[in-house]
Amino acid sequence: MPLWTELTHPDFIDASNRTEVVVLITGALEAHGKHLPLGTDTILPDYLAEKIAKETNALVLPPIPYGDSWSFDPFAGTVSVSPETLVHLYHDVMKSVFNHGFRFIIALNGHGPNAALLQQAAKRATAEGEHAVIIVNWWIDFAKTARKVVLTTPEGHAAEDETSEMLFVRPDLVDEAKMVAGRVETKYRIVSARYREDLLPNAIYGNPLDASADKGRIIIEEAIEELMELVGQLERGKLPLLEKDE
Repeated sequence: MPLWTELTHPDFIDASNRTEVVVLITGALEAHGKHLPLGTDTILPDYLAEKIAKETNALVLPPIPYGDSWSFDPFAGTVSVSPETLVHLYHDVMKSVFNHGFRFIIALNGHGPNAALLQQAAKRATAEGEHAVIIVNWWIDFAKTARKVVLTTPEGHAAEDETSEMLFVRPDLVDEAKMVAGRVETKYRIVSARYREDLLPNAIYGNPLDASADKGRIIIEEAIEELMELVGQLERGKLPLLEKDE
């Protein structure tokens, strides 16, 4: 199925009659060390969604490439949007999608702080009608088995996991010569505008030095399989509920 943006108005009407599932991609534009592109959190879920667009009837919206990136504001290139604005934006998009007659939205999220905002928006957007928003923080919810097998260091920000995934998806955007490790541990959760660069030195939380394209391939391929399974469930009208043991 072509992407939502590539359809004409008549084509959209035809496409919308074939599915009840829409994929909404949310990311961010923020520093990811000195070796990964600013759009990493958008590029990765967008890659997954485009694979789904080619293999299913689900319609894929253009990504929302901005998020709440307050933690990385001190680093050049970061563009942060307020939580209030994002909640309104997410809600308006969801509501408009549901107004077209779709039943399910998969919010395929690539940026941590977006998750709570998507939930707020979804509560409002699903207040009426038989609608559901399935929020997927893809780096947490997908490819858990693959990550346990291939990763040798803890997951993080611009760490081994994200760097491996980008080496597979867009190796041309990864500057391996600038990889450095950085992970500041704290006893308590610290929130401070003044100390953001101290808490996230070089805009990194983790160790990208063990990253590889092959590790990224294994993670991405498992994530695609799980996303395909989710789309298939929803297209059969079934929510992704876990079955309890008898």
